Amino acid sequence: MSSSDTISGIADASRPNAGRIYDYLLGGNHNFEIDRKAAQKILEIGPFWPQMFRLIRWFLGEATRRLCDEGFTRFLDFASGLPTVDHIHQVAPKGTKVIYSDIDPVTVAYAQQIIGDNPDIRYIQCNAAEPEKLLNSKAVEELFGKDRKLAFGFNGIDWFLPDDTLARSLKVIYDWADKGSKLFICDNDIPEMSEQAQMMVKMYENLQKLYIRSMDKVKELIGPWTLPEPGFKPLEEWIDLDKRVTEEMSQSFGGSLIGCILVKD
Repeated sequence: MSSSDTISGIADASRPNAGRIYDYLLGGNHNFEIDRKAAQKILEIGPFWPQMFRLIRWFLGEATRRLCDEGFTRFLDFASGLPTVDHIHQVAPKGTKVIYSDIDPVTVAYAQQIIGDNPDIRYIQCNAAEPEKLLNSKAVEELFGKDRKLAFGFNGIDWFLPDDTLARSLKVIYDWADKGSKLFICDNDIPEMSEQAQMMVKMYENLQKLYIRSMDKVKELIGPWTLPEPGFKPLEEWIDLDKRVTEEMSQSFGGSLIGCILVKD
């Protein structure tokens, strides 16, 4: 069986896929009609979801730029989604080495096809709940050598992991990484979900379970990582976006999206 046959066999167009829905809501074109129909149902309840997903991706871009400015040239990203719109390798300078990963074989297969033969990028199947499998893989050593001072992406994953799993994953990465490594992360600060938010979460959970937290809970779960200034900030502040743009989203959810860049001292 050729690689193209493998990809077409994995790429099941008979049911919606979370990664392809995300791509559609970001404005990408690596999705099927069934994904677009599922996305439209989500938009009927939360028309601001594309803005929310773009905020998450824009924060990834801002974190990437800041870390590149600090001299980081190696990025290891968890639950990456499809690398189609403003992803790390598209924001970072040419020659930056990036390893993406995702739990979903459909997303991985499509991503590998999108990346092609770029020598500076790898896309590996990995569950963010078991980061040690990627950290200790041959792919990491082949692309990064023995260097463990890396920039890690854990962007927009938190709400798919239960508390104990999230805390464990962040601890595993911390223990593996060298001093000076940094990790960018975004989550939600939603002390209490609105009725509309509960409806949206219930609909999305037909695809994937969600865990909604407050900022205080997120701070508790980051474990040994140091939270330097400016700490957790709403995503719109990271990207210098007028907060009026996200006002409807915040009011509808009962909270906001927050992000930070952590460091291993």
